[in-house]
Amino acid sequence: MIRDLFEDFPSTSKEAWRSQAIRDLKGKDFDQSLNSLLWDEIEIQPFYTKEDLFDIRKFPENTFESAPEVTGLPSRNWANLVAVYPYTTNKQVLNALENGATGLILHLQGNETLEELLKGVLPEYISLLIKPTGDPLTALKSFLAWAKENGADENILTGGLLWSPIDFLFDDGKSWGEMISVLKDILSICPKSPNFKAFHFNFSRYSESGATGLDELIFGFGEVVELIAQSEIDPKVLFEKSGLYTAIGDLHFPEMAKLKAIRLFAVDLARQYDLELNPPEPFIFAKTSEWSKTTLDAHTNLIRQTYEAMAAVLGGANGIWVVPLQNQNASELELRVARNVSSILIHESYLDKVLDPAAGSFYLDFLISQIMKKTRAGLQTLEEKGGWKASFELGEIQQKVKQSRVIQQNQVLSGKVGKIGVNKFPASQKLKNDLEFLPITENGNELKPSRASYLVELQNQTIA
Repeated sequence: MIRDLFEDFPSTSKEAWRSQAIRDLKGKDFDQSLNSLLWDEIEIQPFYTKEDLFDIRKFPENTFESAPEVTGLPSRNWANLVAVYPYTTNKQVLNALENGATGLILHLQGNETLEELLKGVLPEYISLLIKPTGDPLTALKSFLAWAKENGADENILTGGLLWSPIDFLFDDGKSWGEMISVLKDILSICPKSPNFKAFHFNFSRYSESGATGLDELIFGFGEVVELIAQSEIDPKVLFEKSGLYTAIGDLHFPEMAKLKAIRLFAVDLARQYDLELNPPEPFIFAKTSEWSKTTLDAHTNLIRQTYEAMAAVLGGANGIWVVPLQNQNASELELRVARNVSSILIHESYLDKVLDPAAGSFYLDFLISQIMKKTRAGLQTLEEKGGWKASFELGEIQQKVKQSRVIQQNQVLSGKVGKIGVNKFPASQKLKNDLEFLPITENGNELKPSRASYLVELQNQTIA
């Protein structure tokens, strides 16, 4: 007989815990001593209990994917993606797939010899994301031609185009009309597979440039609303053929909550267009953040890679890219370390054995509720100003992101915000393993990826 051990312990109210904490503080103010502020907007208490659930929405558990029908298969699955560049060799591609990678991010111009680069790769059995380095239509056509030559059934392809039509406005200065025209062309040739996306809304453009997690969601979903309103494309098609692309930073639990909030908010938003979207349906692709890393201490970046990937898994990402140190210039060792992070989370941490390990956390449910509430309010404010497009054309979105960036970078520079390996516990000269520092410049509407430690790095270059 299984006995419920909780009956041996009397229940304690939240107020009782608070009273005990106040006594322990010995005269210090409870709120000032123990409460904190997330992203300058969400007040976080030191603890949460079941009583807090009375004031927030009840979230469904196990929202990432359906439980496997076949006994013995892992409850949780995510694609462990690695980048492939034109200079990557076929031997390196096959080595990655034979040693933990379950998907590829193909950086394609569209003129590559894919038959040589991807020899031995079976497109039906792995996730394949195409990241265009030039015209996205050309890159997609090149990939589909290769897939067809290899006998792939387009109805079971998994992956898609890791590109957003909004990229044209930020990076290329193209008009809204040109952007929509290219998107329609891509949708017309995109494989019918529900697991192959024609494009991904790029939320990461904001967080990687210094925006808070809240602004990332407000501006990201602002793009979704604007594209539906302005493109004359059926909302059903846009929801079904798009994924969501984000970066996971170093605020561990808030990043978990952010991912869950993205999924649930997408479901709620679809309902506004009379579409029934189940929580497991949105495809969320997550990469480890560039914003959280530093060129001053490469070894510390390895730690950040790991717990960011863990937050991505616990938050429900469907595909994860652990970006290696130095990315395109990464050594074989750095590539292997990055690829193995996901393998550790599976084979040593067993995170694939439980469908939703973070379900039921009072703290996370509170964060998810607050993130969704404030995202909704932010979108309403954006619409009152004329929508995402109007704010973008006035430069208000870019300005807000850059203001947030400057504030955070100055907080690290002044030491107000601690960053290990940067302004706290820097590596000794003997252990120092600096990465190449390159100045970051932006033109026009661009939002370029930056780092919270950038001003410290810049100061370090000046001193050197």
